[in-house]
Amino acid sequence: MQAPMSEMSSGPRLRIAWMEEWMSTLAREVLPDLSLKHDITYVTAGEELPDAEFVRVVRGRLWPTMNLAGFELSRRVNRLYRDGQIDLAMVWASIGFALRGVPFINLEGTSVYAEIGLFASRVPFYKRAKFLTGLAHYALPEMSCNRRAARVIVPSQALKRDIMRLHGLPDERVAVVPHGVEPDHLTCWAQKGSCPRPGILYVGRLHFRKGILPVLREFVRRGDIEADFYIAGDGPDRERMEETAAGDGRVKLLGSVDREALRSLLTRTQIFVLPTYYEGFGLALLEAMASGHACVSYDIPVVREVLGDCGVLVPLGEAAALVERVARLVRDGRAVAACAARAHERASRFSWDDARTAIDRIARETYLTLEAKSPPRRPAALEPRIERSGAGSQRI
Repeated sequence: MQAPMSEMSSGPRLRIAWMEEWMSTLAREVLPDLSLKHDITYVTAGEELPDAEFVRVVRGRLWPTMNLAGFELSRRVNRLYRDGQIDLAMVWASIGFALRGVPFINLEGTSVYAEIGLFASRVPFYKRAKFLTGLAHYALPEMSCNRRAARVIVPSQALKRDIMRLHGLPDERVAVVPHGVEPDHLTCWAQKGSCPRPGILYVGRLHFRKGILPVLREFVRRGDIEADFYIAGDGPDRERMEETAAGDGRVKLLGSVDREALRSLLTRTQIFVLPTYYEGFGLALLEAMASGHACVSYDIPVVREVLGDCGVLVPLGEAAALVERVARLVRDGRAVAACAARAHERASRFSWDDARTAIDRIARETYLTLEAKSPPRRPAALEPRIERSGAGSQRI
């Protein structure tokens, strides 16, 4: 390992390559602070950049699949390490599966491997071949990254259990750092006013693993539910959902929405549905809790961990039961207010400041542990700092 460029009272100042296909919420929330404590090289194929102070931005080209992007971005980080410009890498969502010789921490947001296992178990054996593409494109990179990473950081205990079970990792290799809640979402709670008609909200991909299409079908069948159903997101189920909702004026299929439009939705709706079959954390759920929603979800481990007893859980896959619980809430404003208040209070305990502190500590601890086991490498010369992330980028 290389010697760090400087020392801080809380530990070494590291040279870190943060590697992701496109900007994640984690990068947006963590890197502005982390870049003040360490020299960060941001390696990405996307156009968006966190508002952070990077020493350099290395952009790869956009590829049609995650695998091709992973090979290119890994090649660029391999070169940075070989040239003595970084001490270690921090990898989002297993995109660094082709790193070679580079010490790295994998920041895992979910487990596609676990998802594939879950869905395969719910279909007949002869239909399971359709999951092979997902296995090759996502699960195998996940296996490679998690099993070779010096440390793995996940946002929930539920995901930690899956990562340890699926990849044979010991407890000490996997750290749990929950995501935080944005203050802006917490303030939505105070800005909610009375609405002439109840509003139900779903935010997420329109994809079979999110379970939203069966829920929409049940809602449309229930003409007695006097509420508007706002569905924000896009995905492969969009066309079938449009066909299902045709002629039902209560359903608002909004497509992808920006942050301002999402804030407006969070402010003017009261009930949130999360019919997902699997999540690594459930950031949309936390945002709904923070903004004061009565949340109705399938009963899965990570939802029990994040939502606790502050919402309504129904058995996994039972769309009719979920819609029935929504219907009851629509008719009971006092129950909605009570659930929303408890959810808002619980959400306020999830802190991005705590997440930033924990990730910084784990990065330093991992470096020092690896340094103690490896001979020193000659450091590269210091390079001028790029003042802000938007100042420019370079190809390596």
